[in-house]
Amino acid sequence: MSELSNELFKTFNQVIHRYRHYYGMQFSTDHRSVSQIRILKQLNSENGQIQRVLAERLDIRPSSLSECLHKLAAKHYIERQSDDHDRRITHVFITATGRTILTEALDGHDEFTETLFGSLTHQEQQALNELLNKLETTLSDTQNFDFMSEFNKRRSQTKL
Repeated sequence: MSELSNELFKTFNQVIHRYRHYYGMQFSTDHRSVSQIRILKQLNSENGQIQRVLAERLDIRPSSLSECLHKLAAKHYIERQSDDHDRRITHVFITATGRTILTEALDGHDEFTETLFGSLTHQEQQALNELLNKLETTLSDTQNFDFMSEFNKRRSQTKL
């Protein structure tokens, strides 16, 4: 089983690497990043968020968010406004231009996923989705899956 697990892990890593490469290329030609699109998407669903809250919801370091917001503002995709009651608080708003860019990106995302999964039948897509959900559940269940504990236990069992 270990050889097959290693082969699965290798293949899975290759798929993730290629996915990131090609999906990232979709945005790099227009000098956008996946992070910038994530920010626009979040703002489109809830406009006027406070920077701190936006960073928390996107799980981005505040310094990284500030850098992305600076780039988005320079392209006129977002506007930042100080809070009327507390000038230390900044609200972030998506602009009409930002919405247009987001729509283009989401359309591109749909084309990308159709191309990526187009080689699979509907049944294969469903099966892959179920298997990936099972892996995601395993990884997210930190209460029942302590990776380091499992790793150390298996390593001690295989020592010569």
